[in-house]
Amino acid sequence: MKIFKVVFLLGLNCLIATQAYADKGWIDVHFHIVGDKGEKEGFLVAAKRSIEIMDASGMDKIIVMSPPRPFESFDIDELMDLQKMYGSRIAVMGGGGTLNPMIQKAGGSMELTPELKKEFESIAEKIISSGAKGFGEIAVHHVSLNPGHGYEFVPADHPLLLLLADIAARHNVPIDIHFDPIPEDIKTPEALSSPKNPHELKENITAFERLLSHNPNAKIVWAHAGSDPVGFYTPELVSKLLKKHSNLYCSIRTTLKVNNPMRHPLRGINPNWIAVLKNYPDRFVMGTDSFVTTPGYTGPEGPRVFERHSDIQREGVNSVLSYLDARLARQIGRENAIRIYNLSD
Repeated sequence: MKIFKVVFLLGLNCLIATQAYADKGWIDVHFHIVGDKGEKEGFLVAAKRSIEIMDASGMDKIIVMSPPRPFESFDIDELMDLQKMYGSRIAVMGGGGTLNPMIQKAGGSMELTPELKKEFESIAEKIISSGAKGFGEIAVHHVSLNPGHGYEFVPADHPLLLLLADIAARHNVPIDIHFDPIPEDIKTPEALSSPKNPHELKENITAFERLLSHNPNAKIVWAHAGSDPVGFYTPELVSKLLKKHSNLYCSIRTTLKVNNPMRHPLRGINPNWIAVLKNYPDRFVMGTDSFVTTPGYTGPEGPRVFERHSDIQREGVNSVLSYLDARLARQIGRENAIRIYNLSD
């Protein structure tokens, strides 16, 4: 009987919250359709499959972007075809396969040559003029979760990132940033034993705050709130940074086997996270980090692995939305994304 009551109440909460956004559905601002560079037909097939996933998950729109690759890969040229065909359902961010490799390559030096600045700015401007809604996914600190998953690090106050912030502010578009925070130098946890990770992880929040302060008009969307692989992306840290930096936003990704989860498989929704959502209702959006690969994809195996688990992320978002009251669910599930990413309702 107790189990039945729990299931009934959960279903009732889900129904009440769903009614708040079921008229048009929630928006996923962090979605990956992954293929090989130039494989345009395959991207259209994957986009069609993504629409089916969206319909099954209650999504109205997704924002698609390349993962933050350290090497040049597909980007705006392939993805904009999806927006042209499915413009009412799919929007696009650019730079994960073009700007991010440039940032990672230059990350070892804090010097910025005029030639590199000109090339970087030219590519960024092309991305926006092509119709992209912003820049992403850009890696500032990206730990490796398995041997097929890359490690990336660049100081958050690197000149190219500061330049990107200025360009984003100029066009009133956001930057989607992958940033695994480290508050002090630590030995890499045993759980992150991937050979691609360094033996030590260096403090990086100071530089991240310099990026946030550099141009207050640059909208920075910090990806993957609620699913931290290291242990420091906490509700307390998020609350502190949101209070100090009005241009910081967070996209929510819920998974089960993480530190500081927003949703626990047995204990339900983390009340500490919910308190932050309620205190900053205009600063959160939903970003599942779902993966859909093209039929002919030949790249690293990581995207296929993440694709097999993406339903958990989408289920988690619906779980969080069902827990929130109708007004907050509508705001975080839809309205904030429309405002931050300049989407049409």
